[in-house]
Amino acid sequence: MTGPTPQGCQHCGIPHREHFQQWSPPSKGGPGWHKWEPPTQEQIKARMNARRNARRPGR
Repeated sequence: MTGPTPQGCQHCGIPHREHFQQWSPPSKGGPGWHKWEPPTQEQIKARMNARRNARRPGR
C-alpha cells in the first residue's frame, strides 16, 4: 500500500507507534519538526477512500 494509513499523523501519515518526532518540510505545507497528532475525520475518510480505490481493478 502506498500513502498514509487512515489513522496516521495528520501532518505526515506515519502511524502513531512508528512516529516519534518527524520532519515535514514547511515548503511543502508541513509543520517542520512535529509530534504525532490525530488525523481529522475528513483526512481519515479521504485516506480510506484512496485505499479502497487503489484496490479496485481498472481504476
